[in-house]
Amino acid sequence: MRRWSQSFPYFFKEALLHMRESRAVAALTVLTTTIGLIFLGALWIVHVNVAHLTENWRERFQIEVYFKDSATSAQKEAVRKVILRSKAVERIAERSAVQALESFRNQLRPDADVLNGLGLSILPFSYRVILRSGWRTVANIESLTAQVRVMAGVERLRNDLVWLRRLDGVIHLLRLAVWTVSVLLGLGVLFIIANTIRMTLYARRDDIAVMHIVGATDGFIRTPFMTEGVLCGLFGGVFAYLALLLVYHAFFLPMLSTYTDGSLLIQPVGWPLSLLLVGTGAGLGLAGSAITVSHYLRRQRE
Repeated sequence: MRRWSQSFPYFFKEALLHMRESRAVAALTVLTTTIGLIFLGALWIVHVNVAHLTENWRERFQIEVYFKDSATSAQKEAVRKVILRSKAVERIAERSAVQALESFRNQLRPDADVLNGLGLSILPFSYRVILRSGWRTVANIESLTAQVRVMAGVERLRNDLVWLRRLDGVIHLLRLAVWTVSVLLGLGVLFIIANTIRMTLYARRDDIAVMHIVGATDGFIRTPFMTEGVLCGLFGGVFAYLALLLVYHAFFLPMLSTYTDGSLLIQPVGWPLSLLLVGTGAGLGLAGSAITVSHYLRRQRE
């Protein structure tokens, strides 16, 4: 490890020399890598923000348990105990018939007069079940509603379970699409960097042959080219992050402040995105160059 750290300045200098000698190819490689990583970063931003938005929608999900007019206090208490036994339940909010009518009036606002003369008990007594964050899953809700629905005194339940299933389906398809496109983009970047290193290897094949003759190890020959691949991916990740940051501050923020009240946010564009792009770029550069150099050296030995 110490020998490698002492030799690294030489490897780094050699990698920069390779890039300088074939600056047009290196620049094109960094540019195409940047474009690929921009798309990758944009996909990640879309995925994170859609997941954040759907999680906010999920936070509003509640279960309403409506009781029959003939339901007794004992029956209501029994239902309460069953609900609170569930680990997914945070608390229960009771709503009497009068409170339900008042809430209905507030929703109707100017048309609330249509409720006049209907009496105070046209709406049933109900429990509003607030679920814990992270427990609002289809399985938990189905399990709870299956127990409560058949209990004495319960008239019906409202849980929007169909809507929640559709939401989970959309999230699953989005996640699958993001991963599929990300893998394809990653393979494209890997192919680009590998071809760049292959061209550099053929351009310096005479130097490599001489190094073999004087006894240089494969590791000594391989490292500068792998460093070049890492640098290409690294620069591509940095430029992609800066481009996304520029688009975010120059276009999205002014547009959001103009057309929304500030409640809609496009996030994040901070250090997690920078780590993703720079790390992915460097990792793909390392993998592409390592595969290409190893294949080339293996053919040279045959």
